[in-house]
Amino acid sequence: MSDIERIPTHIVGLDENMQGGIPRGHIVIVAGASGAMKSSVTFSQLYNAVLYGDTSGIYVTLEQGKDSLRSHMANMGMNVDDARVRNRIAIIDLADLRVQLDEQGMSNRIDWMGQLIKQLTSYRQSIGFEVLVFDSLGAFFTLTKMENPRDEIFRLYEAVRRLGLTAFFICEMTGSDHKQFGEYGVEDYLSDGVIHLVMERSGDEVKRKLGVIKMRHTNHLLGYKEMIWDSEKQQFQIG
Repeated sequence: MSDIERIPTHIVGLDENMQGGIPRGHIVIVAGASGAMKSSVTFSQLYNAVLYGDTSGIYVTLEQGKDSLRSHMANMGMNVDDARVRNRIAIIDLADLRVQLDEQGMSNRIDWMGQLIKQLTSYRQSIGFEVLVFDSLGAFFTLTKMENPRDEIFRLYEAVRRLGLTAFFICEMTGSDHKQFGEYGVEDYLSDGVIHLVMERSGDEVKRKLGVIKMRHTNHLLGYKEMIWDSEKQQFQIG
C-alpha cells in the first residue's frame, strides 16, 4: 500500500495517521450534520491540494451561492483569486443553471444527471481537472427531484471513476444514530472512503470532531478526534 499515490488532506494530525492522505482516484463522502463544517473542511482539502500539489479541481456548489462561498473561504484565508491557485480551481453553481432553466420552462425535461456527467466530462477534457468536490448530494436530488436517487448515485459514481477523478461528495446527516452516512443508504457503501464530522454540544460549549470511518487501501486513524480551525496558521488540525 505504500506505493499508492495520495493527495494530502493538509489537516494536521490526520495525514500522518492515514499513510499520507487520500489515495488518488478514491471517491470519499464527507458526512455530518448541519454546522459540522463539511463545506469548509472539504474546500480546504481541495484548496491545499491545488496550492501545494500539481493538480487542479472543481467545486460544484448547490448549498451556497458562488459569491458567498468565495467570500466565506477567503475570510478563512483560502482566496481562490490568489495567483497561485486562480487558474486551477473552478467553482460551479448549479443553482444558477436551475434558475435559468426554470425561467425557460425546461427544468422538468432535463436529464439532470446526464447533463452533470456531460459537463464534468467536458471540463475534464478541456481543463484536465483531477479533484472534484460536490456540495452536496442531498441538495442536488432535492433541486432536481429525481425519482430514483440510488440508481442515479450509482450512475454518477461510475462516471467519476471512468473520468479518473478523486472526488469528495458532501452528505447531510440528520438524527444522532450515526449508522447511515448518507441520505439514501448507498453513498457510503459505494464510496471508497467515509469521513464523518460531528458537532457535540455540552452546555454552552461546542466541539467538532472528525472520524475516518473507512478508507480503502489505507491504514488509518480509528475513533474520533477533536477538530479545530487554527486561524493564525489557517489550517484545520485534529488531536
